[in-house]
Amino acid sequence: MFYNWILTLACLVTFTRCQMDVVDETENVSRIPGMSEAIKRLESIVADLMTDNRKLKELTSELTRRLEEEESLRKQLQQRIRDHEIILQSWERGTRNNIGGEIRVFESSKKSTQKRDVLRSSNDTVAFSAYMTTHKPSPGNLHTLVFDAIFTNEGNGYNHHMGVFIAPKSALYVFTWTIRANGGSYFNTQLLVNGLVYGSMYTHDYYYHNSNSATAVVRVAAGVAVYVRTGPTSNAGDIVSAFDGYSTFSGWSID
Repeated sequence: MFYNWILTLACLVTFTRCQMDVVDETENVSRIPGMSEAIKRLESIVADLMTDNRKLKELTSELTRRLEEEESLRKQLQQRIRDHEIILQSWERGTRNNIGGEIRVFESSKKSTQKRDVLRSSNDTVAFSAYMTTHKPSPGNLHTLVFDAIFTNEGNGYNHHMGVFIAPKSALYVFTWTIRANGGSYFNTQLLVNGLVYGSMYTHDYYYHNSNSATAVVRVAAGVAVYVRTGPTSNAGDIVSAFDGYSTFSGWSID
């Protein structure tokens, strides 16, 4: 009798365990869809985080590049300013070492009040006109454009080695420049007088050899430098200059 009771109890325990296993397995199966959805959501979040991280790296790289460009442009501008200060100082000293042009200066002495002067026409006219003899490939930003061949140089104020006009006398001047571009090239060019922008022009060639011109009227003091350069942005391709159309820079006094 006792043996039968023990056997019955063992059967009940085994049955109960089997029922619990069935219940646990059923609960686990019912949890699978929810766990799958959670995994999908986590995978989506991870993918979004990876995308955001890639975009952040791209933005950081672009910001670093722009900062480097700004630093390079700042150094170039500082160098340009130093170069033109040297030019003006050389002019004031009456030397041609840094000017490079054919300017003849008459020095005053202690016993004379004679002023320094340059070679000019008999009617005191100052005028120049110059052009580029060759194409200028990819000049980039803040680059002084050198118009190396001279049509006219009354007063010898224009230096064709440096592309800089230094006013022989204080007067009201007219300045004009023409820029040709080709092959989809585009350029922003500026007229600088004593380091300040007094004119700006945009040239863009969409098909084949396009040119634009700009004019500025500026009062310039004697000894002040005037030149044309590319702007700080929007410059790509080649500046064209040839017999069928030159890129030019001209100026003349009107009083």
